[in-house]
Amino acid sequence: MKQRTLRANEEKPELRIPFPQFSNKPRQPSLERVNDDEVDGLMMTIPVELDSMRKMKVIDVQLIDPNPLAPREVYTPQMIQERAEGLRSQGQHDPIHVITNPESPGRFIICDGWTRVQACREHKVLDSLLAEVHDGLSLRDSAWFGYEQNEGRAQQCDLDRAFFYDKLIVSGESAAEIARRAKVSKTMMSFYRAYAKLPNEILDIARQHPQKFGATEAYQLSRLFEKCGLHKTVILAGRYVAEGQTVRWLTNQVQALISPVVQKARTAGKTVRYKNGVYKQRGDSFELAITVQAEYREVFAQGLEKLLDMVAVQTVEDSASSGE
Repeated sequence: MKQRTLRANEEKPELRIPFPQFSNKPRQPSLERVNDDEVDGLMMTIPVELDSMRKMKVIDVQLIDPNPLAPREVYTPQMIQERAEGLRSQGQHDPIHVITNPESPGRFIICDGWTRVQACREHKVLDSLLAEVHDGLSLRDSAWFGYEQNEGRAQQCDLDRAFFYDKLIVSGESAAEIARRAKVSKTMMSFYRAYAKLPNEILDIARQHPQKFGATEAYQLSRLFEKCGLHKTVILAGRYVAEGQTVRWLTNQVQALISPVVQKARTAGKTVRYKNGVYKQRGDSFELAITVQAEYREVFAQGLEKLLDMVAVQTVEDSASSGE
C-alpha cells in the first residue's frame, strides 16, 4: 500500500478527538446500602464516591464494641477531646471500619475508628457513625487492618505496638510471624517485648508520656528493674521525663546503676629518705633499704629481727635452713 506524500506547503490533516462533557458541579457521594432514614440527622461529609461493592451502614455508637486485639493502647483524654471537637465542627469525613460481633447478633467490633467512637460516647457528639462492615474478616485480621491503618496515619506509639504484638502472641501468632508482617527486626521485637516486663508504676508513666518512652527506653528500664528493683527504676524514669533527657543519657544511667564502677580506696602511705637509705610504707607493705655503720649493725639486726618475728611468716625451706 502506497503512502501519500504531502506536497510542499500542504498542511497535515487535523486529528479531531471528541472530549467528554465537563461540568464544575461537584459529584455527589454514593452511599451504598444505606437507607435514607438512617442517614437523616447524621452529620457527616464523605469527600469521595464510595465503591458500590462496599457494605456501608450507619451504626449506633452504643452498639460498637472494642476489639480485644486492638492495635492501640494509649487513648488520652486530650486525644478524645480533640477528636470530639473535630467531629462537632466538621462532621464525619471518613467511615469507621467494623466487623459483626459473632457473639452478639446486632452488635459490631471495631477495626478502625475507636477514637471517634469514644469521642461520640463521652462527649455526646453523634449518636451514630457511618461504618464500613467487613464481612469475612477474622478478629485477628480485623486487628491487623486497624494496625495498618494507624501506621499509615502515624497514630501509633511504641507502647501501642508492643501491647498489640503481645496480644497477638497470646492469641497464638508467633513472634517471628508478627515481626515479618510488621516489618520489625528480631532485635527490635525483643525491645517491644520488654514492655511486658515493666511494672505498672512504670507503665503508668509511659502512658502519660507515650512519645517519650519508646521501645529502647522500655528495654533499658526493664534491665534496671530486673537488676535493681522498683524504687530505682521509678526514680530514674521520673528524672528522664522531668529533665527532658536523651535515650543515650538513660542508657548510661542504667548501665552505671547495674554495673557501678568500683574505685579502689587510696591507702595512706609514706616515704622517708635518709642520707644512708630509704623507708617506704604503702598500706600493708613496708620496704627498707638502708646502710648501717659497722658499730651499729649487730644491735640493728637484733632489733629488726625481733620486729620480723612479730609479723613475718617463714617458709618451710627457711625453717630447715635455720636448723642446719
